[in-house]
Amino acid sequence: MDGVLSNIQIEVNGRSYGIGCDDDQEEHIRRLVRQFDNHVKNLAQNVGQIGDQKLFLMAALLLADEAHELKQKLSSTEAELARLRDQRIDSSDAQKGMQDKISEFETQMQQLVELASQSFDSASSRLTNIADKLDNA
Repeated sequence: MDGVLSNIQIEVNGRSYGIGCDDDQEEHIRRLVRQFDNHVKNLAQNVGQIGDQKLFLMAALLLADEAHELKQKLSSTEAELARLRDQRIDSSDAQKGMQDKISEFETQMQQLVELASQSFDSASSRLTNIADKLDNA
């Protein structure tokens, strides 16, 4: 906000009103007024021209209800997002656990291969000794 005030003319339900706003907020205010005016016009079509005060109050209540519903949806969406994050973290933890198990399995397999290699070397050496004894006999 730059502190410069503007006086702007707005129109709601066919009536013109002068309001003040910060200079940098003028376009935002006009968008809000259009939204509010649409609610007032829709209400006037449904219930008739029952007076600006009642139409404005009803439109304000409708907007408050919409804001409330949006807050509930946002809260629900945030809760779902948190649940999905937790699920992703759990998945990530599970994946890490699986990677740890795979690494452990690979280490065990490598040890078994080395043990098998040593066993084959030992067996080969014994067979060679037996073959030498048979040749010398």
